[in-house]
Amino acid sequence: MQPVRPAERRHETVARLLREEILRGTYRPGERLPIERELSRHFDVSRSVIRQALLILDQQGLVRVRSGVGGGPFVAQDTMPAALAAFENTLAVDPSSVAEFAWAKCILEPAINAVAAETISDEQIAALETNVEASRAALERGESAVDHLIDFHSILVNSTRNRFLAIIVELMSRSMDRLTGTAGIRHLDGAHVLEEHEAIMDALRRRDADEVRALSRDHLTGIWREELGTD
Repeated sequence: MQPVRPAERRHETVARLLREEILRGTYRPGERLPIERELSRHFDVSRSVIRQALLILDQQGLVRVRSGVGGGPFVAQDTMPAALAAFENTLAVDPSSVAEFAWAKCILEPAINAVAAETISDEQIAALETNVEASRAALERGESAVDHLIDFHSILVNSTRNRFLAIIVELMSRSMDRLTGTAGIRHLDGAHVLEEHEAIMDALRRRDADEVRALSRDHLTGIWREELGTD
């Protein structure tokens, strides 16, 4: 870490320098940062400046300040809530962007699913088959299969073996879920959704990326057109 340059706003500078340390791996997720007194001495600033800097990092989702015995500033272990909040705030400020956001999902997720067609393992195919059977059994019992139908997409994106693609899809899905009060399929015909999932799974078995992309695009576009009432 470095001392503060006098020409800069002190709490912002401290926040920036601490952020750089975290991103470089000096402090790992879940690790405790130095206490306020030590940070104050190191940066040659007051403890109130340190508290302001930590507040900035907390708002960015990089640091969590715990109270009580054993508390203090810790590097966040899960930055998903902060990223999710950023998505939600953008959509909440401009409700008209919800349709654009849904359309972006309909463009991105089929492309990601096409990647899955090339990387999916036999074990993951088996997991999708188990999921489809669980969905069918729930529907035959007259129960909701929505959780299984949602899990289908999670299994699929995780089969890309790329955690950043999985994060993108999860962020978009969680944001749309909170904004619309659904996960995109809660009010749809479960049997029809399951039929489309089976078609996608058949294309995955054949490792046909182009067909997976086309089927996924039609599947998601149909869901969001009905959910958002668009043509």
